[in-house]
Amino acid sequence: MSIIILVEDEQDILTIMVEMEMEGHRVRAFCEADSAWSHIQHNGFDADLLITDLRMPGSIDGLELVQRLHDLLPQVPVVVASGFHAAVNTLDYDHVHWLNKPFTLNQLQAICQKLTAH
Repeated sequence: MSIIILVEDEQDILTIMVEMEMEGHRVRAFCEADSAWSHIQHNGFDADLLITDLRMPGSIDGLELVQRLHDLLPQVPVVVASGFHAAVNTLDYDHVHWLNKPFTLNQLQAICQKLTAH
């Protein structure tokens, strides 16, 4: 079973994405990047995949979270689930995958299966 760290501030989307647990993934959900980053700092990156929104409240946003994580572990796959893509040129395309909002649960499941296949 793969583990996914999920960072999303919209409760409806967070609820839908946590349903992935029924599809063979354990999900650690966070409502903002600050708490996800704190978790990573204290536990290391103890997951197979990071899924994050870009824009959210807090002292860091999803873009900063991705950049901090890739400074530590550049090979970690990341899915950016967002409708806001102005930051696209600042992210490493080799390990950052975009999932445009709105998306379906099937689209989310497909990209998670692809990126967590061992």
